[in-house]
Amino acid sequence: MGTSSSLLDENKSNYIKGQVDEKFNKFAPIYRKQYSLAYLSKIQDELEQRKNEHTQFLKQRATPESGKVLYEESVRFFDDGRKWKERYIVIRACNVVECHENYKAFLKGVPPLHRLIPTGGTILTTEEKYMEMIDQACPGTNNVQEDFAPSVSGMPGDFPVYLRLPYRRDSYFCFRKEDSQTEFISILSDCIRHQNKDFLKKKTCEVKAFLKAFQLYRQENGQYESWDMLIGSDVRGLANLFMEDLMPYLENELQSCMKSKRADKRRVWFATVESAYFLLQEHLMLRLNTLKEECKDMAKQQEALMRSDMDQITNSRAFLEGKLRAMVAEPATKYCTEQVQPYLPAVLEEVMGPISLGFTEARDLSEAMMEQLYQDFDDADQKEELRQAMFKMSKANFQSCYEKVSGLADHIQELQQTFNYCIKGLVNNTEIDLKQLMENLEYTFELHVRKALEDPSINLTMAMEKASNRVLKQFEYDSSTVRKRILQEALINITLPSIKKHLAPSFKEELPKFEQYIFADYSNFISVENVYEDIIQQILEKDVSMVVKEAASLKKFNLMTESRYNFSVSSLSFTPPGSAPSSPGHLNTSPSLRTPLPPSPLLGNGMTANKSVTVHSLRSESSTPSQALPVMEKINEGENKTLLEESDDVFATDETSTSNTSAEAKPELITTTIAMDVIHTPVIMVTEATESPGTSCSPKEGDATFSDFANKPTTAISPICMKTSDPAETENSKAAVSSDDPAQIKAPIHDESTYPIAVCVSIEDVESGDIDKEFTDKQVMNLPEKASESQSSYLEDETKPLGCVKEIRDLVMEVIEVEEVLQPCKDNGEKAQMLEEPEAIV
Repeated sequence: MGTSSSLLDENKSNYIKGQVDEKFNKFAPIYRKQYSLAYLSKIQDELEQRKNEHTQFLKQRATPESGKVLYEESVRFFDDGRKWKERYIVIRACNVVECHENYKAFLKGVPPLHRLIPTGGTILTTEEKYMEMIDQACPGTNNVQEDFAPSVSGMPGDFPVYLRLPYRRDSYFCFRKEDSQTEFISILSDCIRHQNKDFLKKKTCEVKAFLKAFQLYRQENGQYESWDMLIGSDVRGLANLFMEDLMPYLENELQSCMKSKRADKRRVWFATVESAYFLLQEHLMLRLNTLKEECKDMAKQQEALMRSDMDQITNSRAFLEGKLRAMVAEPATKYCTEQVQPYLPAVLEEVMGPISLGFTEARDLSEAMMEQLYQDFDDADQKEELRQAMFKMSKANFQSCYEKVSGLADHIQELQQTFNYCIKGLVNNTEIDLKQLMENLEYTFELHVRKALEDPSINLTMAMEKASNRVLKQFEYDSSTVRKRILQEALINITLPSIKKHLAPSFKEELPKFEQYIFADYSNFISVENVYEDIIQQILEKDVSMVVKEAASLKKFNLMTESRYNFSVSSLSFTPPGSAPSSPGHLNTSPSLRTPLPPSPLLGNGMTANKSVTVHSLRSESSTPSQALPVMEKINEGENKTLLEESDDVFATDETSTSNTSAEAKPELITTTIAMDVIHTPVIMVTEATESPGTSCSPKEGDATFSDFANKPTTAISPICMKTSDPAETENSKAAVSSDDPAQIKAPIHDESTYPIAVCVSIEDVESGDIDKEFTDKQVMNLPEKASESQSSYLEDETKPLGCVKEIRDLVMEVIEVEEVLQPCKDNGEKAQMLEEPEAIV
């Protein structure tokens, strides 16, 4: 709307610039240090691959382009000539209000007459309330008769809108219909909220550094409480801060004007303030942009040191934290316990009450709109009408929800006196989260309806009703998550400043002494004051978390606990396409993730040498991993033994021994294959060596024991177990085995090595001092004697005859050769060499 730079002479302009330079020179070193810390945090997150977890059920629509038009309408506007004129108002997604001369000028792309950024704006609809704010902002003008605001009698409509802007000229709009006024206020309110907070929510190094430096700068001046004018960009936030100190100077300079009898003294005052504000912003922007470039160049130069010495930097910070915690923890904990903790439940009640009312109101409104949709549209042929109705639903007005949230100001008025907290920022953030959640609900419902419309066989009414129920359940989860985060942040922001202010006199002078614990090379990456404040916040967060968890466990305000989250997750069977991978809907769609398998016992250490390990590779459609678990659970850990994995099917145990294993000591090898199911999950059986007075005999037909392997400890290998073949074939195979073979084989006949039989390898286990030890203990783990008929029928189809027993004999001979490779170590305590897997065993 133009400026009144002529109201500021050269002396005033130079004074304002000098004040900006003086204050900025104090702010710049703090910003430089915080930028280095923010950049270091970014590098650390990159190295540790940290990711921000964001889980939600409701699908979020893509962010619109900044130039997208959200609102356009012909509106009566009070221009610089103090006359009402018809203007074409356009509001874009970048939350900027454009005032065009007319619709034709807008279509032709003519630049707007005015571009209004409504940061910090206040919307009023009555002249009385507006003039009250004007009197408070303009000194010495109370009860002055002045035609400052537009006259109500001369307005072209009955529904005015007053937009009050801090340090800038106000704007006025007028509408003939109340609905038009309501729609404009709704859109304009969203613009104000986003202009206030969107920049400050960014996670860039610049924003993080600015917020922390801004806080520390105010604390150096003794200002610990929250401040409602930290809004908009970094330049605007600093300009608002510096303007507070300039206002007394401007008031003094314009004192003569304020005491005169001029009828336009209000206009002179606000015009001068606006000129000073724009001059301050312009000069501050130049200084701040230069500082940012310096910090970026410095960070790039230090990046190599950050990456190479990240561990040392982290350790140095941890050491400093330990020193500071020893000094700070006790008094901080005591103050929290006595002065903060008793107030937390009351603060929670006062904060969560209005917020939950707002979210509940929004849910009820959305439920009513969705219910109206599936009642009005029961015919799939009404696609176009349904789309138009859903578009109107996306533009719904939630002003009644915002009004309930705005009740926070009345609820915590008494608490504000205790903690001196400004509620405006909390209200704005909550309303933004509420609006976003409602947009997510509407968009997720739209996705479900679109999917139903693609299938003509689906009953549209029933599909929309189910979709409504589903998204409402998803809303309950997301709402609880959002409100718990809001509550956690609010409790910390309300109470933390009072703790800092209380502890400052005791520790502010002590903190510089801790600089000695920081290496000079890392002084740019570690801040004593940051570590000090982190410790205080961590102490407070423990108390806050306990209060929030207690509220959730008591189901206050419909907050959900983690166990209730799981219930909600499992009850939702559909996740809209495009959901984030971290979405709970995705996390619970995979059965393997939903029911994780236990870790394999083969990965554990400590298998005893006097145990035999049997590995079964089983395969069956009806078998499940759970069938193998009882066998796995019986595996006992040994003493100082390691199970080495050589392949998927063959495993060997490391042993300690002081004697040699001779060929005469080899027991007879008896291999038995039983009828059983086959699954891919490895099953391990452990048997201790058994004592037999005579020679080893073949097991009886139907014996479920995998091997009774003489009087020596054994390692049994069973890659795949199959059903025994026909008895006649078995007898033929037995006859083909030579009597002087080193092993007696009783096995099924299969085709080549695709279906290898079970193999057991004897390993001499002679421990130091126990050479003559007799193995009298017996631990036999029986397998089922028979498979079910269905399992047998399945295996019969898979069984293939083996034309020659020579394959089996060669296989057994190779396994015996493997046994001879295992030579005991010469010295006690040394491990045997790893058993290499024969190529014949697959």
